[in-house]
Amino acid sequence: MTGSPKRSALFSGLLHAAAIMLVLAATGVRNPPAVISRYVLVMPSDIGLYRPLVPHKMEGGGGGGTRSPLPASIGRLPKFSTRQYTPPVAVIENFNPQLPMAPTLIGDPRIELPTLDLPQYGDPNGVAGPASGGRGTHGGIGDGDGTGVGNSKGPGYGDGPGGGGVTGDAGFQGTLTQPVLLWKIEPEYTEEARRAKIQGTVLLYVEVDAHGQPRNITVQQSLGLGLDERAIEAVRRWKFRAGTRSGKPFATAAIVEVNFRLL
Repeated sequence: MTGSPKRSALFSGLLHAAAIMLVLAATGVRNPPAVISRYVLVMPSDIGLYRPLVPHKMEGGGGGGTRSPLPASIGRLPKFSTRQYTPPVAVIENFNPQLPMAPTLIGDPRIELPTLDLPQYGDPNGVAGPASGGRGTHGGIGDGDGTGVGNSKGPGYGDGPGGGGVTGDAGFQGTLTQPVLLWKIEPEYTEEARRAKIQGTVLLYVEVDAHGQPRNITVQQSLGLGLDERAIEAVRRWKFRAGTRSGKPFATAAIVEVNFRLL
């Protein structure tokens, strides 16, 4: 007794389907990798030359900050004054104040401060990258405490504790160059992101140290579903030629753009 033609055709189709599935299982279907269409290192390109500070020593110093997770950004200092009505800020939040007043630092107005050809206020020893008031407190700029600029305490500028004024002498002349990417690897999709067909861009803040190693990587724009972590893991293994100040390796900051695209 032989089977019907319809039953034979059904068995034949099932056998062909099973064979195709075995071939796919043997060869494997891999997750498509993330395509990094470009990377972007964001830092000022027109910093130019610093003008040295007139050698002068004076009691006092300064510091401040806005509790930012980022270190203070590089920028020019406001002028010294005997009074401070407005402290310097790196990130302007109110572009139309009712009573606009120029920011100042407490100190002798005759002191010439280091001048950078930059529009924003900041710390002359800060990092090049996104504008940041620094990790300190009470509204100035830096990793210190007060309404001044720097990593100390007070409404002035410099290393001295408390009060206005400036401590230290010259040392800001020279040029600043940005880091250069030498080698990179590309991250891969997570299973969750691939199934959800997620595509987009992860923005990472990266500090490149004097040895060209990425440090303190934080997410500025997220995609989720594990892609942020994959981007960080990959960028942490990248290798840079360090930026320089006055020809010497110098820590700088950058924004790296990682684009995830399904192939």
